[in-house]
Amino acid sequence: MGLSLLFVYSLWLLWMLRHDGRHRPSVSSSTWIVLAWVLIHGTRPVTSWIGGVDPSIFLAGSRDEGNPVEALVNLFLIVAGLIVLQRRGTRLPAVIKDNAWLFVLYLFWLFSIGWSDYPLITFKRLFKDLGTVIMVLVVLTELKPDEAIRAVCARVAYVCIPLSILLYRYYPYWGRVYVGYKRYTLTYVGVAQNKNTLGVLACVSALFLLWDLLELRGKGQSATSKGVLLSRVLVLLMCWYLLVTINSATALVCAVIGSGLLIAFGLSFIRNSPRRVEVFGWSAAAVIWLLDSMFNIKEMILQSLGRDATLTTRTDIWEGLKNYQGNSLGGEGFDTFWAGKRLVELAESTGGIIQAHNGYLETYLNGGLIGTTLLVVLLLSAYLRIRKRLMLGRSDDIARFVFLLVALLYNISEASFNKPGTMWFVTVYAIMEYRARLSSLQASQSEDDGNLQERQTHQAPLSWDNPQMGSANK
Repeated sequence: MGLSLLFVYSLWLLWMLRHDGRHRPSVSSSTWIVLAWVLIHGTRPVTSWIGGVDPSIFLAGSRDEGNPVEALVNLFLIVAGLIVLQRRGTRLPAVIKDNAWLFVLYLFWLFSIGWSDYPLITFKRLFKDLGTVIMVLVVLTELKPDEAIRAVCARVAYVCIPLSILLYRYYPYWGRVYVGYKRYTLTYVGVAQNKNTLGVLACVSALFLLWDLLELRGKGQSATSKGVLLSRVLVLLMCWYLLVTINSATALVCAVIGSGLLIAFGLSFIRNSPRRVEVFGWSAAAVIWLLDSMFNIKEMILQSLGRDATLTTRTDIWEGLKNYQGNSLGGEGFDTFWAGKRLVELAESTGGIIQAHNGYLETYLNGGLIGTTLLVVLLLSAYLRIRKRLMLGRSDDIARFVFLLVALLYNISEASFNKPGTMWFVTVYAIMEYRARLSSLQASQSEDDGNLQERQTHQAPLSWDNPQMGSANK
């Protein structure tokens, strides 16, 4: 049964990817590089597919040393991304100018190599994390960045969501894993390394598929397109099935809130006055605080999600982690708090966790007060910039607003900031921008989108990957 379903899934996936490409003519083939990056860092390392999920990869020795095969794969994708950006004439000064606070944050992380206890580990992890920035730039330099980001994340959903269900139901060696400290619990992980990573995949996939479906409203659909549309709806339902099944409360809450916001912005009441979202949010927070002080509804909500007041012992861990931080000003270095001797000691005292389960605390442990302040300034500046553009009613700005809020909420009980993965990828997309566009492309894009399909049918594709366009940039 499992083998038959896997065969059917493979045929469906090939069909879906083929027709999805046809329905997105403005998306270039370079986005497959981005897709490969998100799949690798959003699921599990390439080498782990050979032997299933191995819990030992989380321990100090293997995690600090890394895997040479994985390093080569990352290097290949990063170099490929840089080649694409070079051919498109992407200008580094323009990137820095448009993303000043992001540049300052990464400059600080670069300086942190100097005081890190493990400078080589810090450098390697920082270099890998910069790959996410490069992949987002590849998306932002597409003809239609919003279409490109939807294409990448929708294709991630097509690959990962149905396969995850198949793996944990019919191939337990790959799709299930026992986790815990002293007492082990069976969890469903699907294509990911753990249930929280699978939860992020399901959450992000649900939001992007919903955004994609909302964009298709009112457009004429052929018979084939109706089949693609039905498949997208089916995968979206699978996302919610996973969110409910795998017991990842943080991802489930973020998916509910994010989906509600995407739908709310489709209402004229909100679209004509986006600030009403903030008014409603603050009002809801005030009401919840008042009800909690009177009836302790926080505990009831947590219990309904299968959690307790400690967020499954997270709050207990938070206090203890600060004792291992020896540099409150600059931190231990980029993503190096969980390394070497500290990782061994923490594994023994906390049961093998490798993150603080709070993105803000995680940033403090790695970057101290300076790193945390820079992160907050970056997020705040991005929020204010997107907020100003909401009045234009563009779906891209609305999506960025929603994804940024989801990332802020997600990092309350999980850590995704500066960690290559699905959530950090969409967070960087929400934060970054690249306004340096060729005026000729802007003009052609505003004339008639239908001309694009005609050019692609009768002559060489007009895309950012065309070498002639690269020379025009110069």
